[in-house]
This record gives sequence, C-alpha cells and structure tokens, in this order.
Amino acid sequence: MSRNYASEIHIPEEGKWQSILSLVVGLFYGGVGVLQLLVSIGLVGSIMGFTDLVGGFLLMIVSAVFLTGVRPLSKNEQEGYAFIAVGYILAAILFALQVLVILTNALGWILGFENWLGWNIFNDITPSLWMFIILMTATGSLWIIGNLRERLIPKAKEVLQS
Repeated sequence: MSRNYASEIHIPEEGKWQSILSLVVGLFYGGVGVLQLLVSIGLVGSIMGFTDLVGGFLLMIVSAVFLTGVRPLSKNEQEGYAFIAVGYILAAILFALQVLVILTNALGWILGFENWLGWNIFNDITPSLWMFIILMTATGSLWIIGNLRERLIPKAKEVLQS
C-alpha cells in the first residue's frame, strides 16, 4: 500500500495555490499601484521610481484582473485561469515597455545627448519592472510545488480481472 505523502506535508488541493497566488499578487499590485498614485500626486513623500501617475493606474488594472480570478480559482473553475493569464500578459507588457524605456534612455546617455547626460538607471527602475520579476519567481515556486504534489500523491492502480 502506498503512502499519501502530500497529506502528511499539507500540500493544498488543486486550485488553492493558484487562488492564493492570485490574491497575493492582486493585493501586492494594488497596494503598490495606490502607493505610486499617492506619490505621483504628492500626497506621500518622494520614492525613486514611483513618479508615474499612469503607471499607478496600470498597476491597479493588473491588480483588478488578478483579484477577479480569485473566486473562480478557489472553486477550481477553469474560468479563473483566464484571469491569471490576462494578468500575466498585462504585467509582461508593462515589464517589456519599461525595459524599452530603459534601453532608449541608456542609448541617449551613451550617445551623449544633452537631455540624457544626467540620466541614471535607478530613476527608471519602476514597480512594473521589479514586481514582474517577483511574479515570475513566485510562479516558478508554484510550478515546483505543483510538480511536487503530483509526485507525492500515489497513483491509483488498476486491477485486472480475469
């Protein structure tokens, strides 16, 4: 008889990890988006990289997409995965746009254009950049946990009848 190691180390059921990840990521993006909005309109002290008003709104949109997927994912409904996919796509687009901004600013600095002489990369490291890196790290962890769950839950054996 094979042991069910998954229950011994308390690996949650299907859909729970995805629901928890969606909730945490949604709250994280929303919180940072609100902070970025408050910094950009001057209600909170200056924080490097948090000066873009539109960026704050975009982070709140990504947050709303992730948070909308929490309920269907907690019920293990397939519809919830669409919200996660769209959230990842939006976060990846924001990340890619920020990388392009960094590359174009770096090119202007390298070529010595007058408006870029005082540029440094730290001004362009915005939440959309580092939050996407954190999101991908969390996703990798979720993938590892999912594979671990599949390996630890014993497979049902078929019994052949004569």
